[in-house]
Amino acid sequence: MKIFVAISCFVAAITALPQQDSQCEEAVEGFESVEVREGEEAILSCTTPSDILFCTFRSPTDETFTMKSGLPYEEGRIVYHGEDEKRECGMKITDVKEKDNGEWKCLLIALLDGQAKKGEKAAIITVAKPPSDIHIEVDGETTAAVIVNYPENKERKVKCVAAGGRPSASFSWMLGEDQFSGPVEDLENTVNEDGTLTQAQVLTYESQPAHNGKQLTCIVNHRGYSEDQLSAQQNKVTLDLDVQFQPVAADKPQEFYNLAIGKEHVILMSFRAHPKPSEVHWALSDGIEVAEGSESMDTRFKADILAEGPSDGMYTARLTMNPVKPEDAGTTSELIVTNELGTTKYPFTLSVGDKPAAAPAVSDSLDGGVPSPTEAGSGPVIAIVIVAIIIIVVIVVAVIARSQGMLCFADKNIGDDGEKSAAQFEALEKGEASPEKEPIKEPNDIKKEPEPTNENVPIKESVDEKEEKKSNGAHTPV
Repeated sequence: MKIFVAISCFVAAITALPQQDSQCEEAVEGFESVEVREGEEAILSCTTPSDILFCTFRSPTDETFTMKSGLPYEEGRIVYHGEDEKRECGMKITDVKEKDNGEWKCLLIALLDGQAKKGEKAAIITVAKPPSDIHIEVDGETTAAVIVNYPENKERKVKCVAAGGRPSASFSWMLGEDQFSGPVEDLENTVNEDGTLTQAQVLTYESQPAHNGKQLTCIVNHRGYSEDQLSAQQNKVTLDLDVQFQPVAADKPQEFYNLAIGKEHVILMSFRAHPKPSEVHWALSDGIEVAEGSESMDTRFKADILAEGPSDGMYTARLTMNPVKPEDAGTTSELIVTNELGTTKYPFTLSVGDKPAAAPAVSDSLDGGVPSPTEAGSGPVIAIVIVAIIIIVVIVVAVIARSQGMLCFADKNIGDDGEKSAAQFEALEKGEASPEKEPIKEPNDIKKEPEPTNENVPIKESVDEKEEKKSNGAHTPV
Protein backbone atom coordinates (compact mmCIF):
# COMPACT_ATOMS: atom_id res chain seq x y z
CA MET A 1 0.00 0.00 0.00
CA LYS A 2 1.34 3.39 -0.94
CA ILE A 3 0.78 6.33 1.31
CA PHE A 4 1.25 9.60 -0.52
CA VAL A 5 1.88 12.83 1.33
CA ALA A 6 1.87 15.99 -0.76
CA ILE A 7 4.01 18.74 0.66
CA SER A 8 3.76 21.89 -1.53
CA CYS A 9 5.97 24.85 -0.91
CA PHE A 10 5.41 27.89 -3.13
CA VAL A 11 8.42 30.17 -3.31
CA ALA A 12 7.54 33.89 -3.10
CA ALA A 13 9.54 36.48 -5.00
CA ILE A 14 10.86 38.67 -2.25
CA THR A 15 13.61 40.73 -3.77
CA ALA A 16 14.04 42.99 -0.76
CA LEU A 17 15.55 40.16 1.35
CA PRO A 18 19.16 39.05 0.94
CA GLN A 19 19.63 35.93 -1.13
CA GLN A 20 21.11 33.85 1.65
CA ASP A 21 18.24 34.70 4.05
CA SER A 22 15.39 34.18 1.61
CA GLN A 23 12.44 32.26 3.09
CA CYS A 24 9.20 30.73 1.85
CA GLU A 25 6.41 33.07 2.82
CA GLU A 26 3.60 31.41 0.87
CA ALA A 27 1.10 29.70 3.21
CA VAL A 28 0.76 25.99 2.51
CA GLU A 29 -2.17 23.91 3.74
CA GLY A 30 -3.47 20.37 3.43
CA PHE A 31 -0.80 18.59 5.44
CA GLU A 32 -2.22 15.77 7.56
CA SER A 33 -0.74 13.06 9.68
CA VAL A 34 -0.23 9.85 7.71
CA GLU A 35 -0.70 6.43 9.25
CA VAL A 36 1.21 3.42 7.88
CA ARG A 37 2.11 0.05 9.31
CA GLU A 38 5.66 -1.11 9.74
CA GLY A 39 6.92 -2.84 6.61
CA GLU A 40 4.61 -0.91 4.28
CA GLU A 41 5.56 1.78 1.75
CA ALA A 42 5.31 5.56 2.17
CA ILE A 43 5.90 8.42 -0.27
CA LEU A 44 6.69 12.02 0.61
CA SER A 45 6.78 14.72 -2.06
CA CYS A 46 7.43 18.46 -2.20
CA THR A 47 6.58 20.57 -5.23
CA THR A 48 7.14 24.16 -6.35
CA PRO A 49 6.30 26.09 -9.54
CA SER A 50 9.92 27.23 -9.83
CA ASP A 51 12.89 25.15 -10.89
CA ILE A 52 14.22 23.05 -8.00
CA LEU A 53 17.97 23.24 -7.50
CA PHE A 54 18.36 21.09 -4.39
CA CYS A 55 15.93 18.60 -2.75
CA THR A 56 16.56 17.41 0.80
CA PHE A 57 14.57 15.50 3.48
CA ARG A 58 15.34 15.51 7.21
CA SER A 59 14.14 12.52 9.25
CA PRO A 60 12.79 12.44 12.84
CA THR A 61 16.24 11.19 13.90
CA ASP A 62 17.79 14.32 12.27
CA GLU A 63 19.31 12.40 9.36
CA THR A 64 19.54 14.30 6.06
CA PHE A 65 18.79 12.75 2.66
CA THR A 66 19.56 14.73 -0.50
CA MET A 67 17.26 13.22 -3.07
CA LYS A 68 18.34 12.65 -6.67
CA SER A 69 17.38 10.04 -9.22
CA GLY A 70 19.77 7.08 -9.05
CA LEU A 71 20.97 8.00 -5.56
CA PRO A 72 19.59 5.38 -3.08
CA TYR A 73 20.04 5.27 0.71
CA GLU A 74 20.13 2.39 3.18
CA GLU A 75 20.56 -0.23 0.46
CA GLY A 76 17.66 1.09 -1.55
CA ARG A 77 15.19 1.47 1.32
CA ILE A 78 14.99 5.23 0.66
CA VAL A 79 15.05 6.42 -2.96
CA TYR A 80 14.05 9.44 -5.04
CA HIS A 81 10.43 9.61 -6.15
CA GLY A 82 9.18 11.72 -9.03
CA GLU A 83 9.30 12.22 -12.79
CA ASP A 84 10.84 15.70 -13.08
CA GLU A 85 13.61 16.62 -10.65
CA LYS A 86 13.13 20.32 -11.49
CA ARG A 87 9.48 20.21 -10.37
CA GLU A 88 9.27 17.41 -7.81
CA CYS A 89 11.23 16.82 -4.63
CA GLY A 90 10.04 13.36 -3.67
CA MET A 91 11.17 10.49 -1.46
CA LYS A 92 9.90 6.91 -1.28
CA ILE A 93 10.41 4.72 1.77
CA THR A 94 10.01 1.16 0.52
CA ASP A 95 10.09 -0.53 3.94
CA VAL A 96 8.81 1.65 6.79
CA LYS A 97 10.46 1.06 10.14
CA GLU A 98 9.74 2.20 13.67
CA LYS A 99 12.48 4.86 13.44
CA ASP A 100 10.58 6.55 10.59
CA ASN A 101 7.77 7.52 12.96
CA GLY A 102 7.57 11.26 13.61
CA GLU A 103 8.08 14.58 11.82
CA TRP A 104 9.79 14.73 8.42
CA LYS A 105 10.89 18.03 6.83
CA CYS A 106 11.10 18.82 3.16
CA LEU A 107 13.94 21.32 2.47
CA LEU A 108 14.41 22.63 -1.03
CA ILE A 109 16.17 25.47 -2.88
CA ALA A 110 14.49 26.81 -5.99
CA LEU A 111 15.55 29.34 -8.60
CA LEU A 112 13.21 32.32 -8.93
CA ASP A 113 14.09 35.38 -11.03
CA GLY A 114 17.73 34.41 -10.95
CA GLN A 115 17.73 34.21 -7.18
CA ALA A 116 17.96 31.09 -4.96
CA LYS A 117 14.99 30.80 -2.61
CA LYS A 118 14.57 28.38 0.29
CA GLY A 119 11.39 26.43 1.03
CA GLU A 120 10.55 24.25 4.01
CA LYS A 121 7.51 22.28 5.19
CA ALA A 122 6.88 19.45 7.63
CA ALA A 123 4.65 16.36 7.60
CA ILE A 124 4.05 13.65 10.19
CA ILE A 125 4.42 9.95 9.46
CA THR A 126 2.76 7.82 12.12
CA VAL A 127 3.94 4.23 12.13
CA ALA A 128 0.98 2.30 13.56
CA LYS A 129 2.07 0.19 16.50
CA PRO A 130 -0.34 -2.24 18.16
CA PRO A 131 -0.62 -2.32 21.96
CA SER A 132 2.10 -4.39 23.51
CA ASP A 133 -0.04 -5.30 26.53
CA ILE A 134 -3.79 -5.79 26.96
CA HIS A 135 -5.44 -7.07 30.13
CA ILE A 136 -8.65 -6.93 32.19
CA GLU A 137 -8.96 -5.47 35.67
CA VAL A 138 -11.76 -6.05 38.20
CA ASP A 139 -11.75 -4.14 41.47
CA GLY A 140 -8.37 -2.67 40.58
CA GLU A 141 -6.65 -6.03 40.08
CA THR A 142 -5.65 -7.79 36.90
CA THR A 143 -7.59 -11.05 36.66
CA ALA A 144 -8.76 -13.70 34.22
CA ALA A 145 -11.84 -14.82 36.21
CA VAL A 146 -14.48 -13.29 38.44
CA ILE A 147 -17.09 -14.68 40.84
CA VAL A 148 -20.45 -12.90 40.88
CA ASN A 149 -23.20 -13.68 43.40
CA TYR A 150 -26.50 -13.14 41.67
CA PRO A 151 -28.55 -11.10 42.34
CA GLU A 152 -26.85 -9.51 45.38
CA ASN A 153 -23.96 -7.98 43.43
CA LYS A 154 -24.94 -8.71 39.86
CA GLU A 155 -23.25 -5.52 38.50
CA ARG A 156 -19.47 -5.38 38.20
CA LYS A 157 -17.06 -2.81 36.76
CA VAL A 158 -14.79 -4.51 34.22
CA LYS A 159 -11.86 -2.45 32.86
CA CYS A 160 -10.04 -3.36 29.65
CA VAL A 161 -6.54 -1.83 29.39
CA ALA A 162 -4.46 -1.50 26.18
CA ALA A 163 -0.91 -0.15 26.66
CA GLY A 164 1.95 0.61 24.28
CA GLY A 165 -0.06 1.33 21.14
CA ARG A 166 0.07 4.13 18.61
CA PRO A 167 -2.24 5.78 17.57
CA SER A 168 -5.44 5.33 19.63
CA ALA A 169 -7.31 2.03 19.57
CA SER A 170 -11.02 1.28 19.99
CA PHE A 171 -12.75 -1.38 22.11
CA SER A 172 -15.59 -3.84 21.63
CA TRP A 173 -17.00 -6.67 23.77
CA MET A 174 -18.36 -10.18 23.35
CA LEU A 175 -20.20 -12.54 25.69
CA GLY A 176 -19.58 -16.10 24.64
CA GLU A 177 -19.98 -16.11 20.85
CA ASP A 178 -22.26 -13.07 20.71
CA GLN A 179 -21.63 -9.33 20.57
CA PHE A 180 -22.24 -7.73 23.97
CA SER A 181 -23.34 -4.17 24.56
CA GLY A 182 -23.55 -2.42 27.89
CA PRO A 183 -22.77 0.95 29.49
CA VAL A 184 -19.12 1.85 28.81
CA GLU A 185 -16.81 4.71 29.81
CA ASP A 186 -13.61 5.61 27.99
CA LEU A 187 -10.92 6.82 30.40
CA GLU A 188 -8.42 9.55 29.51
CA ASN A 189 -5.40 8.35 27.53
CA THR A 190 -1.94 8.40 29.08
CA VAL A 191 1.06 9.25 26.88
CA ASN A 192 4.09 7.10 27.63
CA GLU A 193 7.73 8.21 27.39
CA ASP A 194 8.17 6.55 23.98
CA GLY A 195 5.15 8.39 22.58
CA THR A 196 2.82 5.40 22.76
CA LEU A 197 -0.51 5.46 24.59
CA THR A 198 -2.15 3.63 27.46
CA GLN A 199 -5.92 3.45 27.03
CA ALA A 200 -8.74 1.94 29.09
CA GLN A 201 -12.48 1.39 28.78
CA VAL A 202 -14.73 0.44 31.70
CA LEU A 203 -17.75 -1.79 31.06
CA THR A 204 -20.59 -1.95 33.58
CA TYR A 205 -21.38 -5.65 33.36
CA GLU A 206 -24.76 -6.92 34.61
CA SER A 207 -24.73 -10.65 35.19
CA GLN A 208 -27.48 -13.20 34.55
CA PRO A 209 -27.67 -16.85 35.65
CA ALA A 210 -27.40 -17.91 32.00
CA HIS A 211 -23.98 -16.18 31.79
CA ASN A 212 -22.39 -18.67 34.15
CA GLY A 213 -19.52 -20.55 32.55
CA LYS A 214 -19.22 -18.12 29.65
CA GLN A 215 -16.36 -15.76 28.80
CA LEU A 216 -16.55 -11.97 28.63
CA THR A 217 -14.10 -10.90 25.90
CA CYS A 218 -12.52 -7.48 25.35
CA ILE A 219 -11.44 -6.85 21.75
CA VAL A 220 -8.86 -4.14 20.98
CA ASN A 221 -9.30 -2.80 17.45
CA HIS A 222 -6.08 -1.32 16.08
CA ARG A 223 -4.66 -0.93 12.57
CA GLY A 224 -1.19 -1.88 13.73
CA TYR A 225 -2.05 -5.56 14.19
CA SER A 226 -0.80 -7.82 11.43
CA GLU A 227 -2.89 -10.63 9.95
CA ASP A 228 -0.82 -13.19 11.87
CA GLN A 229 -1.40 -11.35 15.15
CA LEU A 230 -5.14 -11.20 14.50
CA SER A 231 -5.22 -14.90 13.63
CA ALA A 232 -3.48 -15.61 16.93
CA GLN A 233 -6.10 -13.42 18.68
CA GLN A 234 -3.42 -11.25 20.24
CA ASN A 235 -5.93 -8.39 20.23
CA LYS A 236 -8.31 -10.19 22.61
CA VAL A 237 -8.39 -10.81 26.34
CA THR A 238 -11.03 -12.86 28.17
CA LEU A 239 -12.64 -12.97 31.61
CA ASP A 240 -14.16 -16.24 32.84
CA LEU A 241 -17.55 -15.68 34.50
CA ASP A 242 -18.52 -17.67 37.59
CA VAL A 243 -22.08 -16.46 38.24
CA GLN A 244 -23.42 -18.09 41.39
CA PHE A 245 -27.10 -18.17 42.34
CA GLN A 246 -29.63 -20.21 44.26
CA PRO A 247 -31.91 -22.54 42.26
CA VAL A 248 -33.96 -20.38 39.90
CA ALA A 249 -37.69 -20.41 40.70
CA ALA A 250 -40.26 -21.43 38.08
CA ASP A 251 -42.82 -18.95 36.78
CA LYS A 252 -45.77 -21.14 37.79
CA PRO A 253 -46.49 -24.65 39.12
CA GLN A 254 -45.83 -27.39 36.61
CA GLU A 255 -48.76 -29.62 35.65
CA PHE A 256 -48.63 -33.30 34.67
CA TYR A 257 -51.51 -34.98 32.80
CA ASN A 258 -52.45 -38.42 31.47
CA LEU A 259 -51.56 -40.39 34.59
CA ALA A 260 -52.91 -43.93 34.19
CA ILE A 261 -54.42 -45.55 37.28
CA GLY A 262 -52.58 -48.70 38.24
CA LYS A 263 -49.58 -48.00 36.03
CA GLU A 264 -46.12 -46.48 36.44
CA HIS A 265 -45.56 -42.77 35.78
CA VAL A 266 -42.28 -40.85 35.70
CA ILE A 267 -42.04 -37.17 36.68
CA LEU A 268 -39.08 -35.14 35.39
CA MET A 269 -38.37 -31.59 36.58
CA SER A 270 -35.47 -29.45 35.35
CA PHE A 271 -34.02 -26.28 36.91
CA ARG A 272 -30.94 -24.06 36.84
CA ALA A 273 -28.62 -23.64 39.83
CA HIS A 274 -24.99 -22.79 40.63
CA PRO A 275 -23.22 -24.08 42.58
CA LYS A 276 -24.58 -27.61 42.39
CA PRO A 277 -27.46 -28.36 44.80
CA SER A 278 -26.39 -29.95 48.05
CA GLU A 279 -29.88 -31.27 48.96
CA VAL A 280 -32.84 -32.40 46.84
CA HIS A 281 -36.04 -34.06 48.09
CA TRP A 282 -39.68 -34.51 47.11
CA ALA A 283 -42.47 -33.38 49.48
CA LEU A 284 -45.57 -35.30 48.35
CA SER A 285 -49.21 -34.42 49.06
CA ASP A 286 -49.82 -37.21 51.55
CA GLY A 287 -46.95 -36.09 53.79
CA ILE A 288 -44.42 -38.48 52.34
CA GLU A 289 -40.90 -37.08 51.73
CA VAL A 290 -38.43 -38.81 49.47
CA ALA A 291 -34.80 -37.68 49.20
CA GLU A 292 -32.78 -38.13 46.03
CA GLY A 293 -31.40 -41.61 45.67
CA SER A 294 -34.02 -43.14 48.00
CA GLU A 295 -37.60 -44.43 48.01
CA SER A 296 -40.69 -44.20 50.23
CA MET A 297 -41.48 -46.73 52.96
CA ASP A 298 -44.13 -48.37 50.81
CA THR A 299 -41.74 -48.34 47.84
CA ARG A 300 -44.40 -46.63 45.69
CA PHE A 301 -42.20 -43.55 45.16
CA LYS A 302 -38.57 -43.70 44.05
CA ALA A 303 -36.29 -40.66 43.58
CA ASP A 304 -33.19 -40.92 41.41
CA ILE A 305 -29.88 -39.16 42.03
CA LEU A 306 -29.91 -35.64 40.61
CA ALA A 307 -28.59 -35.63 37.03
CA GLU A 308 -26.89 -32.83 35.08
CA GLY A 309 -28.62 -31.53 31.97
CA PRO A 310 -30.37 -31.14 29.65
CA SER A 311 -28.02 -28.17 29.03
CA ASP A 312 -25.04 -26.55 30.72
CA GLY A 313 -25.78 -25.25 34.21
CA MET A 314 -29.05 -27.21 34.52
CA TYR A 315 -30.08 -30.22 36.57
CA THR A 316 -32.95 -32.72 36.31
CA ALA A 317 -34.74 -34.49 39.18
CA ARG A 318 -36.62 -37.76 38.48
CA LEU A 319 -39.44 -39.29 40.55
CA THR A 320 -41.08 -42.62 39.67
CA MET A 321 -44.65 -43.39 40.88
CA ASN A 322 -45.65 -47.06 40.74
CA PRO A 323 -48.52 -47.58 40.72
CA VAL A 324 -50.61 -44.42 40.23
CA LYS A 325 -53.64 -44.39 42.56
CA PRO A 326 -56.98 -42.58 42.11
CA GLU A 327 -56.27 -40.37 45.13
CA ASP A 328 -53.17 -38.97 43.34
CA ALA A 329 -55.39 -37.06 40.90
CA GLY A 330 -55.69 -33.36 41.64
CA THR A 331 -52.99 -33.33 44.31
CA THR A 332 -50.19 -30.74 44.62
CA SER A 333 -46.66 -31.69 45.66
CA GLU A 334 -43.23 -29.99 45.72
CA LEU A 335 -39.67 -30.55 44.65
CA ILE A 336 -37.39 -28.78 47.16
CA VAL A 337 -33.83 -27.89 46.06
CA THR A 338 -31.07 -26.32 48.22
CA ASN A 339 -27.57 -25.07 47.41
CA GLU A 340 -25.06 -22.75 49.18
CA LEU A 341 -27.04 -19.63 48.27
CA GLY A 342 -30.55 -20.68 49.22
CA THR A 343 -33.55 -23.01 48.87
CA THR A 344 -36.21 -23.01 46.14
CA LYS A 345 -39.51 -24.93 46.02
CA TYR A 346 -40.98 -26.16 42.74
CA PRO A 347 -44.71 -27.01 43.11
CA PHE A 348 -46.41 -29.39 40.68
CA THR A 349 -49.88 -30.92 40.24
CA LEU A 350 -51.02 -34.32 38.99
CA SER A 351 -54.04 -35.09 36.80
CA VAL A 352 -55.43 -38.38 35.58
CA GLY A 353 -57.42 -36.83 32.73
CA ASP A 354 -56.28 -35.35 29.47
CA LYS A 355 -54.84 -31.88 29.26
CA PRO A 356 -57.57 -29.23 28.68
CA ALA A 357 -57.62 -27.97 25.09
CA ALA A 358 -56.93 -24.36 26.08
CA ALA A 359 -54.38 -25.17 28.76
CA PRO A 360 -50.65 -24.77 28.10
CA ALA A 361 -49.06 -27.93 26.80
CA VAL A 362 -46.92 -29.62 29.46
CA SER A 363 -44.56 -32.46 28.80
CA ASP A 364 -42.80 -34.79 31.17
CA SER A 365 -39.74 -34.55 28.93
CA LEU A 366 -36.83 -32.23 29.59
CA ASP A 367 -37.58 -28.80 28.19
CA GLY A 368 -34.09 -27.35 28.38
CA GLY A 369 -35.00 -24.50 30.73
CA VAL A 370 -36.48 -23.65 34.10
CA PRO A 371 -39.65 -25.78 34.54
CA SER A 372 -42.60 -23.96 33.03
CA PRO A 373 -45.52 -24.91 30.76
CA THR A 374 -44.98 -24.62 27.06
CA GLU A 375 -47.08 -22.49 24.79
CA ALA A 376 -50.82 -23.09 24.57
CA GLY A 377 -52.25 -25.36 21.84
CA SER A 378 -52.99 -23.86 18.49
CA GLY A 379 -56.35 -25.67 17.87
CA PRO A 380 -58.64 -22.63 18.43
CA VAL A 381 -56.47 -20.48 16.20
CA ILE A 382 -56.67 -23.02 13.36
CA ALA A 383 -60.47 -23.19 13.69
CA ILE A 384 -60.77 -19.39 13.43
CA VAL A 385 -58.59 -19.36 10.32
CA ILE A 386 -60.71 -22.08 8.65
CA VAL A 387 -63.97 -20.20 9.37
CA ALA A 388 -62.49 -16.99 7.94
CA ILE A 389 -61.45 -18.81 4.75
CA ILE A 390 -64.97 -20.29 4.33
CA ILE A 391 -66.57 -16.84 4.70
CA ILE A 392 -64.21 -15.37 2.09
CA VAL A 393 -65.01 -18.20 -0.38
CA VAL A 394 -68.80 -17.69 0.08
CA ILE A 395 -68.46 -13.95 -0.56
CA VAL A 396 -66.40 -14.51 -3.72
CA VAL A 397 -68.91 -17.08 -5.07
CA ALA A 398 -71.82 -14.72 -4.35
CA VAL A 399 -70.16 -11.84 -6.19
CA ILE A 400 -69.43 -14.02 -9.24
CA ALA A 401 -72.95 -15.49 -9.28
CA ARG A 402 -74.51 -12.02 -9.07
CA SER A 403 -72.38 -10.67 -11.91
CA GLN A 404 -73.14 -13.72 -14.10
CA GLY A 405 -76.79 -14.01 -13.16
CA MET A 406 -76.29 -17.49 -11.76
CA LEU A 407 -77.78 -19.50 -8.87
CA CYS A 408 -80.36 -17.51 -6.92
CA PHE A 409 -79.54 -14.40 -8.95
CA ALA A 410 -80.96 -15.96 -12.17
CA ASP A 411 -84.04 -14.16 -13.74
CA LYS A 412 -87.27 -16.11 -13.15
CA ASN A 413 -89.40 -14.12 -15.63
CA ILE A 414 -89.12 -15.41 -19.19
CA GLY A 415 -90.81 -13.60 -22.11
CA ASP A 416 -92.84 -15.17 -24.90
CA ASP A 417 -89.70 -15.74 -26.93
CA GLY A 418 -88.10 -17.76 -24.09
CA GLU A 419 -85.44 -15.09 -23.26
CA LYS A 420 -84.86 -13.08 -20.08
CA SER A 421 -86.41 -9.65 -19.81
CA ALA A 422 -83.74 -6.99 -19.80
CA ALA A 423 -86.05 -4.55 -18.10
CA GLN A 424 -86.70 -6.93 -15.24
CA PHE A 425 -82.98 -7.54 -14.73
CA GLU A 426 -82.23 -3.81 -14.74
CA ALA A 427 -84.98 -3.19 -12.24
CA LEU A 428 -83.60 -5.95 -10.01
CA GLU A 429 -80.11 -4.45 -10.16
CA LYS A 430 -81.46 -1.01 -9.17
CA GLY A 431 -83.41 -2.44 -6.25
CA GLU A 432 -86.81 -1.67 -7.85
CA ALA A 433 -89.77 -4.00 -8.00
CA SER A 434 -89.51 -6.44 -10.84
CA PRO A 435 -91.99 -5.58 -13.59
CA GLU A 436 -94.30 -8.42 -14.45
CA LYS A 437 -94.95 -7.38 -18.02
CA GLU A 438 -93.16 -5.68 -20.82
CA PRO A 439 -93.35 -1.88 -20.60
CA ILE A 440 -96.38 -0.37 -22.39
CA LYS A 441 -95.39 1.16 -25.66
CA GLU A 442 -96.61 4.58 -26.80
CA PRO A 443 -99.38 4.65 -29.42
CA ASN A 444 -97.07 6.23 -31.95
CA ASP A 445 -94.60 3.38 -31.54
CA ILE A 446 -97.21 0.66 -32.28
CA LYS A 447 -97.53 -0.41 -35.86
CA LYS A 448 -101.18 -0.43 -36.95
CA GLU A 449 -102.39 -3.66 -38.50
CA PRO A 450 -104.74 -3.35 -41.51
CA GLU A 451 -108.35 -3.71 -40.44
CA PRO A 452 -110.15 -6.81 -41.70
CA THR A 453 -112.45 -6.21 -44.67
CA ASN A 454 -114.61 -9.29 -44.20
CA GLU A 455 -118.08 -8.14 -43.30
CA ASN A 456 -118.64 -11.28 -41.32
CA VAL A 457 -115.95 -10.35 -38.80
CA PRO A 458 -117.69 -8.95 -35.73
CA ILE A 459 -116.83 -5.41 -34.72
CA LYS A 460 -115.91 -5.02 -31.09
CA GLU A 461 -118.07 -2.71 -29.10
CA SER A 462 -116.76 -0.15 -26.78
CA VAL A 463 -117.50 -0.27 -23.08
CA ASP A 464 -119.80 2.80 -23.38
CA GLU A 465 -121.86 1.17 -26.09
CA LYS A 466 -122.35 -1.96 -24.03
CA GLU A 467 -123.48 0.03 -21.05
CA GLU A 468 -125.92 2.00 -23.17
CA LYS A 469 -127.47 -1.24 -24.49
CA LYS A 470 -127.86 -2.58 -21.03
CA SER A 471 -129.69 0.50 -19.84
CA ASN A 472 -131.90 1.24 -22.88
CA GLY A 473 -132.42 -2.22 -24.24
CA ALA A 474 -132.25 -3.13 -27.91
CA HIS A 475 -132.84 -0.42 -30.48
CA THR A 476 -134.36 -0.91 -33.83
CA PRO A 477 -132.10 0.50 -36.44
CA VAL A 478 -133.57 3.41 -38.34
